[in-house]
Amino acid sequence: MLLCALFSLVQAAHCHPQTNASYPAITELAVFGLKRTKPRIVEEVLEAFIGQRADTLDINAVHAAVLDTGILEPLSIEILDAENGDGKALAVTVREKWSIFPVPVFFAASGDVSGGIFFADSNAFGLNDKFFLGGMYGTDGWMFMSGYMHSGRKGLPGWALSGSFARTGRKDRNQRDEEVRRFAIDTGGASAGLSYKLTETLGAGLRISYRQITLTEGAPSLLEPEAGAHAFGVSADLSARKSRWDGFLLSEESLGVNYGFTAGIEGFTFHEISLQGKYQKSLLPGFKAKLHAGLLYQPGVPVLFESGPHTAQVDILPGSFKARHYAGASFGLEKYLFKVSAGTVSAMAAYQLVFSEGPALGACLDHGAAASIVFYLSRLAIPAVGLGLAYNVPAEHFQFSFSLGMSF
Repeated sequence: MLLCALFSLVQAAHCHPQTNASYPAITELAVFGLKRTKPRIVEEVLEAFIGQRADTLDINAVHAAVLDTGILEPLSIEILDAENGDGKALAVTVREKWSIFPVPVFFAASGDVSGGIFFADSNAFGLNDKFFLGGMYGTDGWMFMSGYMHSGRKGLPGWALSGSFARTGRKDRNQRDEEVRRFAIDTGGASAGLSYKLTETLGAGLRISYRQITLTEGAPSLLEPEAGAHAFGVSADLSARKSRWDGFLLSEESLGVNYGFTAGIEGFTFHEISLQGKYQKSLLPGFKAKLHAGLLYQPGVPVLFESGPHTAQVDILPGSFKARHYAGASFGLEKYLFKVSAGTVSAMAAYQLVFSEGPALGACLDHGAAASIVFYLSRLAIPAVGLGLAYNVPAEHFQFSFSLGMSF
């Protein structure tokens, strides 16, 4: 089903509406309200509407395209007479979101407390580039990370650089949030990547990375690995995405496939394949169905490189859960509740299923329900903030979650 969704997204990227010469078409673009953002950033996402019939233009599609920039809120969309020729002008008035801000971070779970702050600019230099710099400190240790992501332009690739260092005590937990492995490590790494937009909906990327993990004496050990590791990695990905706006909520259809190869300097090597998909469909204005699925396959991955459950796109496992392989799905509904000046509030409920396999816990099949309140921010360039509660039925355990719609 996910592969069919990718095919439909790619096919849509090559299908352009046919215009009838007897009807005026969109021949010009006009964007109002920009202060910091370069005009070409908005014009590039609106170019897809050039040539479409003005009388049948899908205003909701224009709204979704502007929202997808992540840094702009559309205030009005109008069809005006073009200044040059007999066509029409697509005139969009926007409000720039606050894009330069500190992001406080706080976590508390199972007796561990940590907090910190990140400085982020979601529209660096007015180019919709991303910059972040920050760190955290807590009972488990401390960490620092920084990065810059340059968005690709029409015909030009984007690029990204990042680096981090952490001195922490790693605590792997099971479904009941009980410790199954504990040891102290220093972790340093850096990565560089390129991305390229192949079509309006299809993109590709290539990334190289280096990681060094050193075992330390900072915490009592439980099932500690025999040695640390340092390794080089390379990965390639292909992704497709499009969005729709129903007047209340933004729906997404996306699919991403990633392949990675990691070679350890001490001799170990492993491959990994991941697949993530989202299918969201508006059933009624302000009410949508959501299907999210994720797969991760890492044969032979060392303990130090095991992954958390985020790839499976489920909330019923603790964030410190570790495994080699995942396959998960979430089936849910989301309902618009109300809108305030700062954004839109909605409620979401889902049922989730996830299979995981790793050396600490073996093969496990978990399922349960999740619910959350989501706040989509209209004034701040953070997509959404969510507060949720999930229940894992086999483990008989509740899992609280807080999500911040930014990824570094």
